[in-house]
Amino acid sequence: MSQPDFQEQIKEWPTEPGVYLMRDSSHRILYVGKAKNLKNRIRSYFQKAESLTAKTRILMKRVVSIEFQVTQTELEALLLECNLIKKHRPRYNIRLKDDKNYPYVVLDFSHPFPQFRTTRKLSNHAHLRYFGPYSGGVKEIGRFVLKTFQIRDCSDSKFKNRTRPCLNYEIGICTAPCVDYVSEQDYSKQIQEAILFLKGKKRELLSELKRQMLEASDKLEFERARNLRDKIQAVEKITEKQGAILTEKQEDIDILGVYPGEGELSIAVLFIRSGLLIGRRVEKVPLTLDSADETIRTFLEQFYTVSLIPSEVWLAQDFPDRLSVEEFLTHRAEHSVKVRIPKTEKPLRLLGMAYENAKLIYQSAHKKSEKSASEQLQEVLNLSEIPHSIEGVDCSNIQGTNPAVALVHFSDERPLKSHYRIYYPKTVEGPNDFAMIYETVLRRLSKPDHPPPDLLLIDGGKGQLQSALKAIDELKINIPVCSLAKSRTESAFTRKEIEKSEERIFVPNRKNPIILKEGHPALRLLQQVRDEAHRFSVKSHQTRRKNKMMNESLLLETKGIGPKTREKLLKHYGNLEKLSQTSVEDLEKLGLSEKNALSLLEKLYKINRNTNKNLHSEEE
Repeated sequence: MSQPDFQEQIKEWPTEPGVYLMRDSSHRILYVGKAKNLKNRIRSYFQKAESLTAKTRILMKRVVSIEFQVTQTELEALLLECNLIKKHRPRYNIRLKDDKNYPYVVLDFSHPFPQFRTTRKLSNHAHLRYFGPYSGGVKEIGRFVLKTFQIRDCSDSKFKNRTRPCLNYEIGICTAPCVDYVSEQDYSKQIQEAILFLKGKKRELLSELKRQMLEASDKLEFERARNLRDKIQAVEKITEKQGAILTEKQEDIDILGVYPGEGELSIAVLFIRSGLLIGRRVEKVPLTLDSADETIRTFLEQFYTVSLIPSEVWLAQDFPDRLSVEEFLTHRAEHSVKVRIPKTEKPLRLLGMAYENAKLIYQSAHKKSEKSASEQLQEVLNLSEIPHSIEGVDCSNIQGTNPAVALVHFSDERPLKSHYRIYYPKTVEGPNDFAMIYETVLRRLSKPDHPPPDLLLIDGGKGQLQSALKAIDELKINIPVCSLAKSRTESAFTRKEIEKSEERIFVPNRKNPIILKEGHPALRLLQQVRDEAHRFSVKSHQTRRKNKMMNESLLLETKGIGPKTREKLLKHYGNLEKLSQTSVEDLEKLGLSEKNALSLLEKLYKINRNTNKNLHSEEE
C-alpha cells in the first residue's frame, strides 16, 4: 500500500492538545504519541530525512495512516496516551518487560480488626494502606510483623466463622480477635505499632514500647512487661539489618539513575522510604524514536501505572515535559507529587548511586549475551524486524470431544497472560485441527482493535501452517508465520536403540524445514511458546471437561429429573449448553411438568454462569 499525501492532511489538523496514532498497512498501531499542538507535532515528522533519527525514518516508511484524538488539556492527553500504550503495546513506544510489581505489605482497614498480607497488585481502595515496595526480604518482614505485632492474616470469611482460636493464637503470633480475645482498642494499638515499624520510625516505636513496658512494670504486670521487652529486642535486632539513613527527609522518594546504552536506556529506581533504602528496580527500555527525553517521560508514565507513586521523584537531568509529568503523577496518586532535579551534595550522591546501579546492570547483561533469542530468531527466519511479540496456537480435543484452540502471547520473550485466549470452534464439527486453526487465525486477526503479533507460531507441520496461511491470505494482511513440528521417534526391529529426530521449523515458500541444534536460543524460544500454548490448551480442555461432568452430575440432583429423563434430555439436546437455551414449553413437550422445567432451567442458568466465570478467569 502506497503512502498517502500526509502534507495535505496535516493542513486540516487541529492545533489543540491530543493524542495521535500511527498505523501500518495491516492497521497495526506502530506508535502512540501526545502533543500540546497536534498540527505542529505531526509536521515535525515530515522534515528532511537527514534531520530525522534512524528509528524515526524507519517508522515513517511503514506509516500509511495517522489518526488523532483531541483532548481538552495536556493532562488528558497524557492520561489517554498512557492507557493506549498499555492496551496496544505499540512497537515504537517503550514497553516494560512485564506488569508485575515488587511485593508490598498492605493493611486492610475495611474490617474493624484490620488484616495483614503481602501483595504485588495495587488498587485505589481507600481502606488499603501500602508499605514498600520491597525488592527482597518481604517474607522475613511479613513473618516479623505477624510474630511481633500479632496482626491477623486470615480472610474475612474465616474470621467470621471462627468459634475457637486458630493455630496462630496457640503459637503466639495472633491475639485472636476472631473470638473476642482482644478488644478493638487494644488491637488498634497493635496496628499502630506495626505501622510505625513499616514506616521505618524506629525511635518513635521503641519509645512507645519502652513507655508501655515501664507502665506494665509499675502495675506489677510482669508477664506483659516481659512480652514488651521481647518485642523491643526484636525491633532493635531487625532494624540493625536495614540500611543507614540516607536522607533527612521523611517523605517517600524514588531516585532514578539513567545510563544510556546502545539504542536503549538502563534505568535504576531506588526506593527510599522514611530515609531508608528498602529496595531497587532496574529496567532496560529501548529508546523511543532515539529520544532519551521522550523515553524517560514515557517510562515514568508506564512505570507508575503498576508501582506506588511516592511523594517525590528525583532525576539528575531535567527534561521538557517534567511539569506535565508532575501533574500527571499528582492526578494518578491523588496526592502532591514533585519531580525534582536536586543540585545539593547529598541528593547528588544518591543520584550517583542510582546511576552506578543502572550502569553495572547494563554492563553485566551485555557481557552475558551478545544477541537475544529474539534477535537470533529474526536471523533464522529471515524476518525484517525482531519479533518482540509472538503468539502461539495449539488445538486440543480428546476423542473429538470439547474441541478448543489455545492462543498464548509472548512479549519480549516472556508470557503476557492477560493476552491469552481460548477459542471454541463455531464452524467445525469433530476433530479437525486444520479447520480449527483456519477458523481461529481468521477470528484472531480480523479484530482491528487487537494488532497482530510480530510472529505467529502454529503447533504442527506443513498442513497446520497452510491452514494458517489460508486465513492470512483471505484477510490480505502481511504477517510472519511459521510452524513447529515435534520430533519424531524412529525405530526398527533391526536396531536396539530408538532414535529421535530433531524438531522441525516450517516456513512459507520453503520445501524443506529449518532444523536447529538442540539448545539453540531461537529454537528454545519457539519451544517455550509452543509448550506454553499446549499447557494452556490442555488445562482449559480439562477444566471444560471437569465442569461438564460436574454439571451433568448436578443435573441428576435436580428435583423431578431421574436417570431416564436425564438420558432423554441429553440425547435430544446433545449437551447442557443447548439444553440451557431451550424453553419451558419445549421441555413440557418432552414430558416435564412446568414446575420441574422451571427448576431445571434455573439450575442450568446458575451452572452456566459459574462455568463462564471459571473459563474467564482461566483465560486471564
